[in-house]
Amino acid sequence: MKEWQEMIFERLDAAYQARFEKDQALIFLNDAYQDALFWKLEVSKEESQEFTAFMQEFMAVRDLFISLLVDRYPSNYREVEAKLEHLRNGNQVEVAFTSNLAESFA
Repeated sequence: MKEWQEMIFERLDAAYQARFEKDQALIFLNDAYQDALFWKLEVSKEESQEFTAFMQEFMAVRDLFISLLVDRYPSNYREVEAKLEHLRNGNQVEVAFTSNLAESFA
């Protein structure tokens, strides 16, 4: 399961790196989707819930990314980056707060 996720993340990272080249990014996103389909063929019953949760998030990231790529005037890609990081961390949100912002730069 981990190796499929790693392959998908490699494709997503490549798409993100090529985000200003629409055709290249779309090819990488398509490759990631194809990897997900092949992974689906190998999913066991024990892994099906985890796979389904991963796929729901993956498809949301992919759809957002595609909508930005085909938009004539896309907004920035920070939301895609944040969703990719969220997907990569297994839906665990960790936020670190500093008591004083000035101390964090010292």
